[in-house]
Amino acid sequence: MKRIIGCTAAVLCGGKSVRMGFDKALLQIEGEYVLPKTVKHLETLFQKVLLITNDREKFSSLFLENQIMEDAYLEKGPLGGLVTALENLETDSLFLIACDIPVIKDELVYKMAQYTKNYEVVICKQENRLEPLFAFYSASCLPIFQKQLSTNDWRIRKNFHQFLVKEIVLDGSYELRNVNTPEELALWNQ
Repeated sequence: MKRIIGCTAAVLCGGKSVRMGFDKALLQIEGEYVLPKTVKHLETLFQKVLLITNDREKFSSLFLENQIMEDAYLEKGPLGGLVTALENLETDSLFLIACDIPVIKDELVYKMAQYTKNYEVVICKQENRLEPLFAFYSASCLPIFQKQLSTNDWRIRKNFHQFLVKEIVLDGSYELRNVNTPEELALWNQ
């Protein structure tokens, strides 16, 4: 399997989810933690995988090989984690993914990566909704995202009008799904 050159992957491992009642970084499906499987999978696609978390102490020795970074902008939502990852980026772009996405389709990631040379943001769109936690971001996005941190609007997509954005519209062949509620978790565990 060919690795994506010039890009780092970052997994956002936020804190306790109100709807789930626990930290989604500790999400289990069929008795297995999702995060270690996600990291191992990403390591086959990218040369470097970062974990961005609000508390690095919650991770076991399973992740000693990975760079675990504490979010430098707590209480700023996923935008704070994205900025933390971009500030520590050693490559041209970053693939950002949430820790609660159990299935990653390699073909989709490779397809998205093809556009990173010509676009600052390459993002999936499904059901007319952008998926900012499954997207590529160029290092050039950092100043605008840093400035946005000082506002009370931390939606990652807020300033997309200032970037060259490529939307990858997902058709019926692939559905990007994450786990947000106990009901969704129950469906994955069937």
